[in-house]
Amino acid sequence: MRDNFRPNVRLATNILMVIGTFLIAYKIGSIAKYEKTFQQRKANCAKTIALDIPELKQQFLEKYDLDFHNSYLSVDEVIKEFCFFYTK
Repeated sequence: MRDNFRPNVRLATNILMVIGTFLIAYKIGSIAKYEKTFQQRKANCAKTIALDIPELKQQFLEKYDLDFHNSYLSVDEVIKEFCFFYTK
């Protein structure tokens, strides 16, 4: 029984290291995806706010599923409210 203890510990350690490595890689991948989405929204917000084109604003509202019909805000105010987080 004692003869198999050290090889079993080594094997278990190696398996846990492989699993940990894949978990770290997965987490890094999800962070990169979030960063890409964040940068894309930030660019879209800057473009929509800077250019005063009604068609572009309508596309922006449809893309991010923003509903301004049921609120007291205008289209510009809805876009600015959504983009507030991305313009900091």
